Amino acid sequence: MSLRVFPFLIALLICAPALHADDAATTEVIPPYELKNHSTFAKPADISRVPFWPIGWVKRVAGAPVAAVVPVAAPVLLDGKNFRVTSILIGTGSTPSLAVINQRAYSEGEFIRMRKAPGVAPVRIRVQRINDGTVILQNGDQLMVAPLVRPELSSKRPDEQLLDPDR
Repeated sequence: MSLRVFPFLIALLICAPALHADDAATTEVIPPYELKNHSTFAKPADISRVPFWPIGWVKRVAGAPVAAVVPVAAPVLLDGKNFRVTSILIGTGSTPSLAVINQRAYSEGEFIRMRKAPGVAPVRIRVQRINDGTVILQNGDQLMVAPLVRPELSSKRPDEQLLDPDR
């Protein structure tokens, strides 16, 4: 122990009996704690699940047939009008190829974000391959080639406008 601790230790020992002297003079008998409201659990008769199981989970009965519900989604035909490819970046061995489809950047293997329609199963369209000028999209077994669209380059001007000296 350092020497700086001794004055504090001596002051504590001197003051301790004085602090407890007031408590000894005014001791009151404290009654024991009495619980006023006892909690109870009454299991309702209509609940047939264990309270520790997740809500909605029911124990399966042994030997009961299990009906598998398989949602059947209507086949969705890919349409080129729904996908607008505005930019393509061809990658090298270490960098992935990127394509801007509907104003979002995607690389090969990613799924395109589609708007969810109420009452329709979600569509998962994957960017299968990015080539020079085209993007191949896949939905299940269906493939679609989306070409690169650049409206500012596709509008052809007549030759007389290009050679007009007044312009």
